[in-house]
Amino acid sequence: MRRDWVSTSTNRLRSNSRMNAPICQPAACATARCGTGKDGSLPAMPHAVRHFYCPERRMRNPMTTPQAWFIGECMIELRPTHPLQPLHDAQHLPRAMAQSFSGDVYNTAVYFRRRSTQVGSQFISAAGSDSISTSLRDEVTRQGIGTGLMAVHPDALPGLYWIETNAAGERSFLYWRQQSAARHMLDEAHAEALMQQAAQCGLLYFSGITLAILDHARRSRLLDLAHAVRAHGGWVAFDSNYRPRLWQSRDEALHWTRLALAQASHALVTLDDESALHGDVDAQACLQRTRAAGVGEVVVKLGEQGCLVHAAGMEAAQAVATQKVAAIDTTAAGDSFNAAYLAARRQGASTIAAAEAGCALAASVVMHPGAIMPPEAMPPF
Repeated sequence: MRRDWVSTSTNRLRSNSRMNAPICQPAACATARCGTGKDGSLPAMPHAVRHFYCPERRMRNPMTTPQAWFIGECMIELRPTHPLQPLHDAQHLPRAMAQSFSGDVYNTAVYFRRRSTQVGSQFISAAGSDSISTSLRDEVTRQGIGTGLMAVHPDALPGLYWIETNAAGERSFLYWRQQSAARHMLDEAHAEALMQQAAQCGLLYFSGITLAILDHARRSRLLDLAHAVRAHGGWVAFDSNYRPRLWQSRDEALHWTRLALAQASHALVTLDDESALHGDVDAQACLQRTRAAGVGEVVVKLGEQGCLVHAAGMEAAQAVATQKVAAIDTTAAGDSFNAAYLAARRQGASTIAAAEAGCALAASVVMHPGAIMPPEAMPPF
């Protein structure tokens, strides 16, 4: 964590009598969540500053809790209710389909909210004014996520994708998103409104898919917003989520991904994506390259092999194993990992504990069809 975060937060605490009022005594609040450690948990800093992010204080005065902003696209998801059934049966009847809403950043927002009920979460995107867009916003709200920072484009519709899964749970997709309303977010007015509220954002999360669907001007505004959040002491978390079909070229993806990493405090990337984009030969090479780009905390996700993590205060990167499960649908495995990891870190957990939480949630998610599993199926946190 940077020095300017400490000084900024300390000044904020000193200047706000309401925030200072419920400050606890260090002896009473020196829990693992509000403490320090050398294993990747919060670095040593004045107790008043540590206490700013302490869950005990948040429960007494939730208005002082920084918000979590998730910027990306939410689409209409269509998937067969019986994935292995042929497209038409012997009587030439079409398969039954289930409809829901999904998108990489949206998935992370949902799972983060379930793991961080004390944090106000906002999904930032653009939607239309049609009935399906209204249903989309209603679903986001039903998940406990705010939609007040979403833009509305009166003439655009949500994107749509069809998902197929094979017997091993591996996915294939068909997309209809070229005219998606989400591509219209972050116009000048929308970006300016977000910039004016950047100080309220404690965590900004976006992905390479977010960048890929935007034009150059909107990408630049997103990175400007990330810079502003960092300047106010917030975290910026980025997952490259490299999808070649969304970019004009690999060089274009490299250019914008490098610019995003330059603004990121946390990178949560997948080795398969990074190998395709950067040519990384293994997880260690991926981690070292990302750290060299200036990112202080890096997680390299390795699918069934778990992940590799490194953060300031750790002498060396550490591997974290995951539980072996029989996957039904691997959709949102990485998205849910990111959510649980960031939620745990925001609550003061060490990088290792956060990675274990991420692996546990991802292992549960892949045993359910679709991106968003039922709340009652969530594993213990």
